[in-house]
Amino acid sequence: MKKNTPMMIGVGVVVVLLIGGGVFIYKKLTASSSDNTVAQQPQKKRITDPVNIVAENDRPYVTVSPKDIHNITLKVNELKKPATSADFELEYQTGTNLEGAVGAIALDHLPAAKDILLGSCSAGGACRYHEEVAGGTLLLKFSGGPDSYTLKQDWKYIENKTRETQFSSKDAYFQIESKDLGLQKILIIYNTPGFPKNLTGTAVSEGYTVSALTPLQGSANVTIRMKEDAPKAVIMGYDGQNWKEFPTKVDGKTATATVNLVQLYVAVKK
Repeated sequence: MKKNTPMMIGVGVVVVLLIGGGVFIYKKLTASSSDNTVAQQPQKKRITDPVNIVAENDRPYVTVSPKDIHNITLKVNELKKPATSADFELEYQTGTNLEGAVGAIALDHLPAAKDILLGSCSAGGACRYHEEVAGGTLLLKFSGGPDSYTLKQDWKYIENKTRETQFSSKDAYFQIESKDLGLQKILIIYNTPGFPKNLTGTAVSEGYTVSALTPLQGSANVTIRMKEDAPKAVIMGYDGQNWKEFPTKVDGKTATATVNLVQLYVAVKK
């Protein structure tokens, strides 16, 4: 993070309210009278609960996608355990800096979405957009039901300036190659915590969503690293409504397939 001359306040977390958006931006810094481009607000409590304790079958289906070149959309599509709200902490690298946003999503009606600015805005409305965004982690705390639960997953932001055609997830367990993706300016690959309810079989890998500024079209070669040896596993793809099974080759814990470009992939044993 950018470091300024220390004053009376030590290193801490500054939280900034985006006007009308219900999203807070925070960054680790030292307070300085010369760096007052954003209005400082009372610190929002950070989420410190244990993560990923809830059973995989009880986890929600969540997506992260680019809205435009400066905003992303966080969407809770399905819940399996009841909740009325989800607090979030989105962290991401911008060059050598760590930035982030915190806020909440009401879950009264699903799907429920929140747009998040990759930048910061002053009280007067002037905005500074972050550059060299690379992605990071997303922390979600679901509450309002019988039990609260917290999930943490990786997300990767790709600004495809050179029209690359090969990409991987942040954990490198998911690889995708497609000439059609070379036409996309921005891509996000996200390790979604759960799957739509109509998935048949047992997931033997993480689920990975792929999204871009325009709808995905075309085909791709996908490789997924599985959590266990599953010789008969298949790669499944979800287009937002239906699942499709793709002919899959398995070598140890690695599954590969030629697939349609859709929003979600997972390896499944039936």
